[in-house]
Amino acid sequence: MDEEAQIAEVQNLVPGILAQYGIQAAHIKNVNHAFNSSFKITTSTGDDLALRINLGSGKSSNEVLAEMQWLEALALEGSVTSPEPLRTTNGELLISTHFQPLNTDTTAVLFKWIEGEEVGEEPTPEQLFELGENMARLQVFAQNLEFKGSAFLPEVNSTLMNSNDNLTASKPESMTDKLYGDILKGLELSDEVYTRISQGQKLLPIHADLHMGNVIQNKDKLAIIDFDDAGLGLPIQDLVISTYYIREDREQEKHLRAGYSSILELPNISDEDFEVLVMGRLLVLINAVLEMTSAEIIEFLPVFLERSQKRLDHFFSNGELLLISY
Repeated sequence: MDEEAQIAEVQNLVPGILAQYGIQAAHIKNVNHAFNSSFKITTSTGDDLALRINLGSGKSSNEVLAEMQWLEALALEGSVTSPEPLRTTNGELLISTHFQPLNTDTTAVLFKWIEGEEVGEEPTPEQLFELGENMARLQVFAQNLEFKGSAFLPEVNSTLMNSNDNLTASKPESMTDKLYGDILKGLELSDEVYTRISQGQKLLPIHADLHMGNVIQNKDKLAIIDFDDAGLGLPIQDLVISTYYIREDREQEKHLRAGYSSILELPNISDEDFEVLVMGRLLVLINAVLEMTSAEIIEFLPVFLERSQKRLDHFFSNGELLLISY
């Protein structure tokens, strides 16, 4: 099934989902179809909303509930602009639904729409500084966050976080022997660092996916979106993850760190260990794309694996992970 057909199948779920919120759509537009499928909904009364159908995340309903409780609490507290969840007519923060083409049960959540544009691949120094500030503010808020009822977040203080392990059992057919060997070597290095630095540390809720595609320039401030990967982790992980995506220019990291340190002290970690964890983020992405069902991602997989090999080659030769073009 190609991308357009996939989106059409998912969109068939939308009217039934919205009905549980007492909402009718005047216009439905798919805005993202990758790990999950997200839609911009314009209601019959003219309001704009964001609907996320969790097709690829593999999260339980209780994990999604924890994410929604965090976002609802953030909306009330106001220190970081983020999506504000809406409740169903029955007062629920999420709904369960069945997606027949994949024969899977999934969840869906609805938010108020955040106006603005994705910051994207060319953030300014000011935007990186503000992202660092917001990262730290999220962590300050999370220190006292308590979930209610059955809601919980999984522990993610390991290389592959809470994802299905698609790597260690056997070599995927799409990989060369060399790439697979380098991945296993990298996993061993990264897992050792996580095990060591986690000793004696209290885990706290972290966003765990703070790249610039999840940051919206909203008028005169940034908004943080897509808490889908949230889990209980180490503060350093948010910095590691954001750093990975700006590794084409090492100077950008200074602005990110300066913003963070204006709110919180930077986590204590050696440069060598930090580089290993940045490399580990690449392994997370390799692991993730292997199970994605998006037609576009499947087509891109060979190119991504080739680039990954070159980035791992550079890491093992020079001790740093760069997103340089080859």
